[in-house]
Amino acid sequence: MTAMSGEAAIPVAEEMRGAVVRLQAERGAELWGLARHLGLEPEEADDAVQETLLRLWSTLQRGTAVAQPDAWAFRALYRLCMDRHRWRRRVGALRDRLRSEPVRTSLELGERLAVWDAVETLPERQRAAVYLRFRADLAYEQIGEVLGIAAPSARSHVSRALDALRLALGEEETR
Repeated sequence: MTAMSGEAAIPVAEEMRGAVVRLQAERGAELWGLARHLGLEPEEADDAVQETLLRLWSTLQRGTAVAQPDAWAFRALYRLCMDRHRWRRRVGALRDRLRSEPVRTSLELGERLAVWDAVETLPERQRAAVYLRFRADLAYEQIGEVLGIAAPSARSHVSRALDALRLALGEEETR
């Protein structure tokens, strides 16, 4: 890099650094709170926020224009948290398969029919959310896009539906 190009890059680099530092100072606690709200442990939330800020820095360094860095960061953090949940689910499923004792992972045909019959009695949005989550295996963000609602609303519809199904099928409340 020549001296001239290096000198021209300094103000741009400082501007990018300033944007990331401002975001961390102004919205860092809220980013961390979102990560915790989405189920990450405190240390994981710290890592997720740091990863989000590093991704923002990297995006800015590539020359990509980010009109609203805070909105970009919240969206990126949400996606990181969901990625961690998916990873945990996959590792948990693998761990269950590797256990020496057999694990019952599926219901008998009669039980499955009873569950889906009970699903049919749910309100329309809950029924659709359950179907998209457990039959189509979509993430909550994707369910939200399909139903035209926010991802947390999709999660709420699924949660309420599961509570109703537990009651309808005679299982104890697990919460």
